[in-house]
Amino acid sequence: MLTKTLTIVVAALFTCSLYGQKITPSKLRFEVASVKPSIGFGECISRDPGRFTCKRSLRDMIFQALAVPEYQRVEPALVRASQVYEIVASVPKEAAKTWGIAPKGNYEEQMAMLRNLLVDRFKLAYHYEKKEIQAYSLTADKSGFQPRTDPNSKPIGAPKDYVAPAGSVSSRWHAPAENWMDIMRASMQQFSDGLSRSVFKGIPITDDTGLKDVYSFNLHYESLNYTAPAGTEATEPLPTIFQALIRQGLKLVPKKVMADYLVVDHVEKSPTEN
Repeated sequence: MLTKTLTIVVAALFTCSLYGQKITPSKLRFEVASVKPSIGFGECISRDPGRFTCKRSLRDMIFQALAVPEYQRVEPALVRASQVYEIVASVPKEAAKTWGIAPKGNYEEQMAMLRNLLVDRFKLAYHYEKKEIQAYSLTADKSGFQPRTDPNSKPIGAPKDYVAPAGSVSSRWHAPAENWMDIMRASMQQFSDGLSRSVFKGIPITDDTGLKDVYSFNLHYESLNYTAPAGTEATEPLPTIFQALIRQGLKLVPKKVMADYLVVDHVEKSPTEN
């Protein structure tokens, strides 16, 4: 149910291609890196082509560097420590030349360097194990698929002439339950990936629609497993994500797949000296 209290929040575009994939080793490394205990929170990102900064807990850095989807984040005892570390690192000149000005930096290369820093300085060791998990297949009723778009759909505060980039899948929501998803000139594969990340915490969704074009449409739905707090006045219910998809001529069909689960074998709680 949807309550009357609404707060607008806008989520980022879902563009990370590493998400939910098994990560292979890389030789990419920072030239020089300072790692110190800290407090607070800061993104792991290159805001300058030659400089990378990060201020996160060790647990969060491992999850980001190894692209661990939320449904796999079982918080093994080895990485439960909440100590925050600040990383300030120099990016190799050849890599910095190709990154350009943020946010054009090569995310995959940044995460490869962060992974190797965790291995070198925190002695991180890990492997993957195959497990059967619940997943979904996205299918379409081709005769019934009629993309319906809100022509005024755009991030809160965006200029009037804002045009979402092609291939974007973004999410915005009104606390506590009302959600919107905006698909702008995206393929069904891009939509499946965005749906997996934004709604299903990384649970795999395969594109089995057979639709080859790019599409623009919106979904309006209620948060999964939402229950209105006791004593609140509820308004009309929103459709579930499954119902919202059916209204577009799309359907999620449950299936089982084998997925790679990250297993942390060892990690030091403190880094080696700078």
